Amino acid sequence: MSKKRIIIYLFVPSVILMGLACVPDAPPKVAISPETHVPEKMGLVIWVDGLDINVFNSLLKAGRLPNITKYLIKRGVTVKSAVASLPTITYANDVSFATGVFPGHHGIVANKWFDRYSLIFHDYGFIKTYRDVDFDFTYPTIYELLHDEYTATILVPVRRGVTRNIDNWASAGISWYFGLQKNVNHLTTVRFELISNVANLTGRWPRFILGYYVTPDTIGHMHGTTDGHYADMIIDVDRQIGNICQALEKANLLEKTYITLVSDHGFVNTPNHFDVVSYFRKNLGIATINKMFGKNVPFEQRLRHFAKARAVIAVSSKRFCAIHLRSRKHWWERPTIEEIENFVQKFGTVKDKKTIAKVSLPELLANQEAIELVVAPAGNNAVRVYNRNGIGIIERITRDKQKLYRYRVVKGADPLGYSTSSPAAKLVDGKYHDAEVWLKASIDTPHPDCVVQLIELSDSPRSGDIMLFARDGWDFDSPRHPSNRGGHGGIVRHEIIVPWIWAGPGIPHGRTIRAARTINLMPTMLELIGRAERIKIKLDGISIAKRLKGASRLSEDQ
Repeated sequence: MSKKRIIIYLFVPSVILMGLACVPDAPPKVAISPETHVPEKMGLVIWVDGLDINVFNSLLKAGRLPNITKYLIKRGVTVKSAVASLPTITYANDVSFATGVFPGHHGIVANKWFDRYSLIFHDYGFIKTYRDVDFDFTYPTIYELLHDEYTATILVPVRRGVTRNIDNWASAGISWYFGLQKNVNHLTTVRFELISNVANLTGRWPRFILGYYVTPDTIGHMHGTTDGHYADMIIDVDRQIGNICQALEKANLLEKTYITLVSDHGFVNTPNHFDVVSYFRKNLGIATINKMFGKNVPFEQRLRHFAKARAVIAVSSKRFCAIHLRSRKHWWERPTIEEIENFVQKFGTVKDKKTIAKVSLPELLANQEAIELVVAPAGNNAVRVYNRNGIGIIERITRDKQKLYRYRVVKGADPLGYSTSSPAAKLVDGKYHDAEVWLKASIDTPHPDCVVQLIELSDSPRSGDIMLFARDGWDFDSPRHPSNRGGHGGIVRHEIIVPWIWAGPGIPHGRTIRAARTINLMPTMLELIGRAERIKIKLDGISIAKRLKGASRLSEDQ
């Protein structure tokens, strides 16, 4: 390589970095021309990735999030216990935000998934794949439902149907790579200037905008949540929210805009590691595949590749693991619960088979210190849940077009811990109850909403024949090569419960509602902005617009 080329390769990134590091942190310049049409009702989603509820509430109490307090909490309604979709993983929740359906139904069950029918193992964790998600599900997005209106997204991977997607691919990517995380935040904020410019060119301001702040998730994985870096990033996001709201206020747009701040999951610090793949290969003697393969490979080659394995394991965000088992000749033949439970006895090559002869594979996994809960489908309308102390079963029926759920303990102690919680214990009565009843009764337990969400998650074959959720303090990373200090994807309470606040026209100020699922975001936003009639199919989510507008000074549980 010539000296001239080396100088260029070194000089150009340095100049870019210097420019990025000097980007001013100020409100974006939003100026609407008199000719530009502004809708009477507009929506703005501010999605903050990995915003842990405990850290968030602590910062609020300390007065360190003044802009969220001023523009959202004091002007709107806070959902005290907002429940994210399971698994508590970014891509699963992103698609649920956009479609209003659970991950087990839209099929994006994690950041990594295996499809036993197409024989594709996909991973969104690379530059070349992170935008593939739009091609991997079929439910209509909010952008497609608003196809005839101007919509915009900033930095978000799910954007199928949007009028203008703003990727920030080069600038944000370089900043992210070199650790300039606050610059990544500012780049999302400053793109409102581009949205404003396009609005003036097209003669209409967007009906709907989604802006994505990824950095708390990045820092949470790298540092965990306790050393100050994580809190500092949330404080910076608060500053950016203030900048956006100031710009909208100056342009006379704030009072016409429904703004919601939401997150997809919390964070768990993970000093302990359990390598599930190594356990299957070395301890159980089961041939296992755990890497991406097949997206652009001929089907015959996929057949040969996956025929080498009896198990395919996909670990996402360190704390959720989907295990797919081949108990018969072909991958498309899903194993029964009996085949799942007897899998090691039939296919394992462990030396001491007598020791585990009476222990099923789910129970064997549940006895591992790292694992909080093991879930295995038991037919189309039932799942078994296991922990080290007992086994339960969740069942589902449909009556008068409404889904009803029953939870029973079939062995030992209650794996979900509902039997020790007064409201939830009343539902462990052998009877079926609807989803909202289960939500309210379980909201204050260590594992809120798991009866409904675990069985709905199991509807997708991509979710696995066995699903593992890590204990607090653990992840499924390799102990020899742990790549981070924090993770998510599990069912620990502060992974599931996330911040969620709404503000806008007709929403009372400084109020709360008790509980709601973030799956309700899309239908709620469409109703608020006057486009509820666009929803033509039955969703898992429901609109909570009336609850928001009717929130009283006392929360619903008082």
